[in-house]
Amino acid sequence: MLNLLRRFKQIPTASATTAYLRSSSSIASVAPRLFSTTGFTTVPDSTKLEEENWTRYTPPSFYPVSIGDVLHSKYQVLYKAGYGTTATIWICRDLQRNECVCMKSMVSNYPSVEHEIKVYDVLSTASKTSRSPGKRFVRHALDHFELRHGECDYHFLIHEPLGASLQFFLDEIKVGLPIEYVKDLASQMLHALAYIHSAGVIHTDLQANSILLHVQDEIVLKDAEEAEIEHPSARKSIGQKRDHGQGQSQPQPQSVVFQTTEHPSPLGRWIGGKSGPVLCDFGEARIGKQSYTELIQPAADRAPEVFLHIPWGSAVDIWSFGCTIWNLLLGENLFPRTWAYTADKDQLARMVALLGPPPSSFLDVGPRALEFFNQDGSPKGEVPSETLESLLASSLERTKKTMTAEESAAFLAFLRRALTWTPEGRVSAEELLWDPWIASRAERW
Repeated sequence: MLNLLRRFKQIPTASATTAYLRSSSSIASVAPRLFSTTGFTTVPDSTKLEEENWTRYTPPSFYPVSIGDVLHSKYQVLYKAGYGTTATIWICRDLQRNECVCMKSMVSNYPSVEHEIKVYDVLSTASKTSRSPGKRFVRHALDHFELRHGECDYHFLIHEPLGASLQFFLDEIKVGLPIEYVKDLASQMLHALAYIHSAGVIHTDLQANSILLHVQDEIVLKDAEEAEIEHPSARKSIGQKRDHGQGQSQPQPQSVVFQTTEHPSPLGRWIGGKSGPVLCDFGEARIGKQSYTELIQPAADRAPEVFLHIPWGSAVDIWSFGCTIWNLLLGENLFPRTWAYTADKDQLARMVALLGPPPSSFLDVGPRALEFFNQDGSPKGEVPSETLESLLASSLERTKKTMTAEESAAFLAFLRRALTWTPEGRVSAEELLWDPWIASRAERW
C-alpha cells in the first residue's frame, strides 16, 4: 500500500491527454484478428451474469455484441471492459487506425440514451472553439454510430480508453488520497466544471466513480487482448424457446452475455505520471442554462435544493464537488446514508449541524420543506453533536493525515464556499479555482 501512495505522489499533471479531435494522419489499417469460439467456460442458464442482474434487463434491450465482431466496418471487439444499467463497455481496435478505443454499447429505447448523445454533441461543438484548460479533463466522444438489430435501434459511442476510477483507489486505500494530490484533483475538476458549465452542460452526477484516470502505459490494453486470445472469457447464451410444430421446443441462441475481463497487468502499468483525471459519465447530464426540478445526484451528494424540490441549475455540481473532495481526502462520505426511512431527514439535520441552519427564505420556497423542517425552521431529523471542525479533526486522526490549524481553516473555508444551503450562495467553478486553498494550482494546467 505504501507503494501505491508513492505512485499517487508522482501524478502531478494530466499533460499526456489524448486529443479529442482525431487527426486524419497516421492511418495504419490492420486486418481483424481471429478469436477462438471454443475453450471458454460456459455459465449455466441458472446463473445470472453481469447485466442480467439488472431488474429491467431483457435480451433485446442490449445489442448482441460478441468478441471478434467488427462493428460499423471498423471497430473489432477485443474484450468486455464493464457493464451498467444502460450499457455494456468494450475495448475495441479501430482497424483503420490500428489503435485501441473504448466502445459504449447503449441499450435500446431508454430515455437517457438519446439525451447522452445530445450532451456529447454539445461538448463536441464546444471543444472546437473553447480555449478552456478544462477540455483536457473532460471525456469527449470520438465517434458515434447507430445499428439496427431485429426490431430495435442501438446507439454506440467511441471514447478514448481509460483506466480505473478514483473510487477504485478509495476502496483500496480506505483512508483517502494524499492531500497535495487532492489539491491537484480539486483544481483539475474545477477546470472541468468551468468548461462544461460554459458549454451549458450540468453534470449532475459528479463523484469519485465518475472520475477516471488516463492509462499510464497502453501495453495494458494489449495484455488484456492477448489474455482474451489465450483464455477466452466465460459466457452464456441467452435463448428463447421455439415450438417446431410437434409439441417440442428447442432453445435458440438469441444473444451472448460475456464476463468482464480481469486486467492482467500490474498496477504500475496503469498508474503513473500520465494518469491525469478525466470527468466521465454524462448519462444523467442536463443541457441548457434553465432550471430543473427532477431528482438527481447520488443521495449522499444531493444538494439541498434537490431535496426540497426547489428549481436547480449548475450549482448542484458545485455541491457535489464539495462532497467529492471531502471523500477523496478522507475516504468517507461527508453525509453518509443509512437505509432507515428517515435517511433524508437525518441527512438534512446533519447539514444543519455541519453548516448551520438554512435561511428561512430558502425554506419558504421549498415545496418539501415541511417534510424535513418544523415551522420554526428546526430540522425534524436527529441532529448530531459534531461540527465541521470536529469532524475534520477526528477524520484526520483516523486517516493519520496532518494539517496545521491554518491549513485546516483554509480547507474548511474552501469547502464552505462550495457547500452553502442556497445555490446562489455557492461560488462558481471559476471563482473557486482562485480560492487560497488551491490557488497555486489554478494556472498549472
